[in-house]
Amino acid sequence: MAGLGGGFLIVPVLRLFFGVSPAFATADSLLFVFANTLAASIAFIRRRLVDVRSGLIISIAAIPSSFAGAYVVRQLSGRNFDVIYGIFLIGVAAMILVRRNRRPEPREVSARAQVLLEIATGVFVGFMSTLFGIGGGIVLVPILLIFFRLPAHTVVATSAFVVMLTSPVGVAAHGAYGDVDPWLAVPLMLGGFVGGSVGARLAQRMHSTHLEILMVALLFLAALALVAKHLL
Repeated sequence: MAGLGGGFLIVPVLRLFFGVSPAFATADSLLFVFANTLAASIAFIRRRLVDVRSGLIISIAAIPSSFAGAYVVRQLSGRNFDVIYGIFLIGVAAMILVRRNRRPEPREVSARAQVLLEIATGVFVGFMSTLFGIGGGIVLVPILLIFFRLPAHTVVATSAFVVMLTSPVGVAAHGAYGDVDPWLAVPLMLGGFVGGSVGARLAQRMHSTHLEILMVALLFLAALALVAKHLL
């Protein structure tokens, strides 16, 4: 519904309630994210809300850095992962809050600059996707809002489309290290596909401002949950 892929909520749940290690949590989360955004993207594409050209360029650029993120997460302890992840979530929420009341206006840039921005975005999204198991949506949404200045509904749709294309690469990167647990991943994927279909339909009925408020609330909720784990 918010175009974030849902991974940023699944990872805290796996860490808090199932005691899953960071590497396995990110890998299984990416499988959920793929199923979730596949269902959502089908609905968004039918409604012609996806910026397909930008989405494809960002997705291709994300492939190499996805393998780097899968390696780095294996080097982090559980506590360090939770702290870094919590700080990251709060930072993204703050960025969305800062620009929440600004109307999206198309940015006048050259075609070359546009492509370079899309490539840089893809590299960053790919790394963060496999590092945190988020599919990249949580990173891509604020970037599309702030730097690409797209309307909220287009952002949601394009983000879901990119995450659908990039998350399998992240799964492959984690799979190479043996980090995938099918007993967790399969039920997550089934639930994600159903939830993605419902969320995409609900998103069309929400005002852009309400979508942004929802994004921020969910980000803060996930961050506070991870922090509480180590303080309580």
